[in-house]
Amino acid sequence: MPNNRSSRVLIACLLLAACAGTGGERSALARVTRDTLPGGAVSVMSEGPTAWRDSSGWRLVETSRLVGGDSAAGDLANPTGAVIDPAGRLYVADQSPTVIKVFGRDGRLVRTIGRDGDGPGEFRSPILGMHATELVVFDPRLARISVFDTAGRFLRSWPSICCHYSAISVDRTGRIAVRMTQQDAAGFTSGFIRYSMDGRVLDTLPVPSDGRPRLLELSHGGSLMRMSIPYSPAPAEALTPDGSLMHGWSGDYRLIVSRTGRDTAGIFGRRWRPAPIPDDVRQAQYERLRKSLTPQWGEEAVARALSPGDIPKSAPAFWNLFVDPTGTRWISLGTADTLHAMYDVFDSAGVYLGPVRGPWVGRHFPYAWTADEVVVGGENADGLPEVIRYRIDRTMHP
Repeated sequence: MPNNRSSRVLIACLLLAACAGTGGERSALARVTRDTLPGGAVSVMSEGPTAWRDSSGWRLVETSRLVGGDSAAGDLANPTGAVIDPAGRLYVADQSPTVIKVFGRDGRLVRTIGRDGDGPGEFRSPILGMHATELVVFDPRLARISVFDTAGRFLRSWPSICCHYSAISVDRTGRIAVRMTQQDAAGFTSGFIRYSMDGRVLDTLPVPSDGRPRLLELSHGGSLMRMSIPYSPAPAEALTPDGSLMHGWSGDYRLIVSRTGRDTAGIFGRRWRPAPIPDDVRQAQYERLRKSLTPQWGEEAVARALSPGDIPKSAPAFWNLFVDPTGTRWISLGTADTLHAMYDVFDSAGVYLGPVRGPWVGRHFPYAWTADEVVVGGENADGLPEVIRYRIDRTMHP
């Protein structure tokens, strides 16, 4: 049993690295420090990769691609999200017009689900989730959640909350988590409201405030706009398959796992050194913002609110957090590289396994993670919408 004194154990991760390649490769791998904290929470901090380095580990391999304008791909117009069912069918929320398109593994359109509207089985802004063989559709515009089966039959719906156009989460027990904002004595706080699959409100899960991002603020004629300054540290969070909350502040590589949003069940992370952002990249970010904001707010107001020196000289530790159904944690790295996505992969216990390169450009974003696949959406170099499926290759490479 742990006592009040932290018990520190240094674990050489040679067993994890046994399949990583040569003896030299294994010897270059790092150790993990485990500390038992007061209250029983376990801190797992990795000095570096423990299972592979660079290209010797897991890879993401493209298996199919849907591109707008291809009639076989259902003429994608404006995809906004996607999920995969247990049979491997891909469900894409498309708009213009609003409909859910279902594709087989071969990329062929199988069926459509729903349509634009306010009635039963209709939606305006579908955001998708999947639980077993039931498709969950959250519509923030209509403040409603609807459920369909995989054949496209409308099953039921119930009122929800409005206005957060954020991804939803459905854990392995079927709890549907929808983003919410609450106001209390301390101001506005973020969190999730959770529903059962039959529409009952189960609980709320608050998201602790890990830090306050630096904001660019502009006002004119009674209008007010706030936005994060590019490359500034910010809070990030994700829900795990068992419904726990994973959260952190990207100014440091230290992430917290919480069961209730108020406790600390565990801490994990790795040794981190901020990556410098080249001056030309910082200047380009400044110019992009200045040009996009000036038409609405005016050149003088933008100049007062933002200068090139406001763009940080180093990148944050990470951008976003994702957890796949196995509990594997995918941490989107904070780098200045706009051509490729980079991820740190941690196992379900918080041990840092190694890096994985996402072979997509910065205009793409992950829509869904399964135990074996990643679905990414965005625009290609020609400005056409596309949705790409990647297989997670977990074999080790020499």
